[in-house]
Amino acid sequence: MSYMRRRILLVLATLTLGGVGQGNAVQAAFSPRLAGSIPEARPAVAAPVPPSSGDHDHWPALINARLASLPHVPELTEPSRSQSDRGLAVAERLVDLGRHIGHAAQIGVHVRDLQTGASLLDAAGDRALNPASNHKLLTAIAALELLGPEYRFETRVLLAGEDLVLVGEGDPSLQSEHLAQLAAAVREHIDPQSIRRIVIDDSHFSTDRVAPGYDAGGPGYSYMAPSGALSLQWNTVEITAVPDHGAAQIFVNPPSAHVRVDNQAKLGRRTDLAIETAADGDDTVVTVRGTLARRAGVETIRRSVSDPGRFAAAVFAAALGPELAAVPIVRGRASDGAVLLAEHRSAPLLEVLHSALKFSNNFTTEQVLRTLGRRMTGLPGNWDNGTMAVRAFWKATGSTPDSVVFENASGYSRRGRISARALVDLIAWSQRPGSRSAGLLSALAVSGIDGTLRDRLQDATGRVFAKTGTLAGASALSGIVVDGSGAPSIAFSVLVNGPVTGHAAHLLQDSVVRLLLEHA
Repeated sequence: MSYMRRRILLVLATLTLGGVGQGNAVQAAFSPRLAGSIPEARPAVAAPVPPSSGDHDHWPALINARLASLPHVPELTEPSRSQSDRGLAVAERLVDLGRHIGHAAQIGVHVRDLQTGASLLDAAGDRALNPASNHKLLTAIAALELLGPEYRFETRVLLAGEDLVLVGEGDPSLQSEHLAQLAAAVREHIDPQSIRRIVIDDSHFSTDRVAPGYDAGGPGYSYMAPSGALSLQWNTVEITAVPDHGAAQIFVNPPSAHVRVDNQAKLGRRTDLAIETAADGDDTVVTVRGTLARRAGVETIRRSVSDPGRFAAAVFAAALGPELAAVPIVRGRASDGAVLLAEHRSAPLLEVLHSALKFSNNFTTEQVLRTLGRRMTGLPGNWDNGTMAVRAFWKATGSTPDSVVFENASGYSRRGRISARALVDLIAWSQRPGSRSAGLLSALAVSGIDGTLRDRLQDATGRVFAKTGTLAGASALSGIVVDGSGAPSIAFSVLVNGPVTGHAAHLLQDSVVRLLLEHA
């Protein structure tokens, strides 16, 4: 270890004392629709679909070949004298910042020069801490490298005798307007009177719906929405309460025969509503209790549905028209000789990941993980084979397998652990020439502009591209600082665990980034 490195570590010792605390996540409730995502619901030339779905057979071999070709994360280079001086200057200024956050906190900081690969600053950078939603960076980079940034999710409609089969392949971005376009395309090929059933084929994923570490109970929080191969609108509905004609009226968007409303709300002097969703047989029931102020205007909240496939199929049935809105909906698979009628292709994976990285959407990340498991193994995607795929990626980069604790894809976990240095290793590695994940920058939140950084670092608008992470007892900020020309200059990660308020953690993280901006 160089003399300068030892000095930096000694200067920062006061930042790294104390214990760890954890708790419940504070997540974005939903993600806005993908800007620029053009639906591709298109009619297909009527043709039989191979019973073995042979278009998927190449994926395990392709992913294994990509794993074998991945370069290792390079070793750190020694900083130059000027870089060491800059790092020491930053470290000395950080000491005062660290004193204000409290001795019970644990902090891990690592900063890397992207041009030389030199470590500019390290304060307990190898300490494994809970990264909260910064775990999404690992899932996203693994997916970009193994599936490719141009990967698209497909949703198809097949005709099998008198059945319309709606086949999902895990698209996290499918919206009701996409199903409407599919329905319009399908109607050009069928006689509605001839259709007897709508069949849900969500067999590309296992029947598990709740990610490890999630709480299956509660009021149906949108940030813990279930996962499924056929999913719609992040598997959530918007529930709106409006005072009208002397009563509290409840509206659900999109309307779906799968979702029933139990409205027990009354009008009163103030708004005090309890809104929850829960399974009732095959349906999702929205229960609304309490009071809505007579002059409240509009009260809107988003809640999850219980059965993603039935929810999507019911919306699709309604879009087909009144003749098919009430046909039976069942689960199954397309029979041999089924004919492809129409398909929807999502935006490229890199764009789909905007939801996960800019807006910290848990659902998107879990869908991507299960898709990785499906493609790597050829088996229904679940959290076991998805995690296996990410761990295989981690190992292929030369990273130590035990240096990451991985419970789910999104980082909504009390158990998840990774170090600031490992996150910076990953971010810096993704920016190498020829990388399939080099476009990661465009999917991250941008300081003062969008996503979870829209209201942060507004004095550095457009200079910081990063992923935030917030749990009770864990806060994180990891990303890239660009130079004056917009070129990536510095990669960083600041992880804070312990009894620290989100405000205090953000102040520390933003202060670190501001110090880096002076040297970018």
